[in-house]
Amino acid sequence: MSSASAKGWHGRAQPHPDGAKFAPARDKLVFAVLVNAQADPEGFTMALFRPDVAVDARGRVLQVQSDDFAALSDLAEQANRLPETGSFMNAWRVAHDRTEQKIDRLFVPTPSGAIKETSVQGWHPEKKQLKNAVAEYQELPPVLHELFEYIQEGRTDYTRGEEENKQLIAEIKAVVEN
Repeated sequence: MSSASAKGWHGRAQPHPDGAKFAPARDKLVFAVLVNAQADPEGFTMALFRPDVAVDARGRVLQVQSDDFAALSDLAEQANRLPETGSFMNAWRVAHDRTEQKIDRLFVPTPSGAIKETSVQGWHPEKKQLKNAVAEYQELPPVLHELFEYIQEGRTDYTRGEEENKQLIAEIKAVVEN
């Protein structure tokens, strides 16, 4: 778990003063989150770039407060150290009564420069029990539960098809997927 909370980070972030000039670069990427859901099969939730930039699901370029940036970055680094799940998309599957849960896909660069994917299928603020245990984990690890809670804020005010900067979102997806 992080030492500081990033809860409410999106509400504290401001439009980035250089947002119009922002170009995503792999060497500045802290993490990106894509989503696979029935209603949004190739969706985008958010990305974080050094030194202080977040891009939310609407494609808005935001300046993140330094404490929030540090907390989000720390959680992403901790998530990268979790064991592999052995499942498709390296997914941690939260137990639910029904199938077809959305998959939030976290992409974080490793020290070697590769990008590691860690996904959570069926993240829910009150559900932590895993469908299948992963290593010694019977529940979603606290670091993933906390980080994915904050990640959901990236979809604040989002309506599919009403993104403000679809080109930027496409560029971020290209950074992650190449």
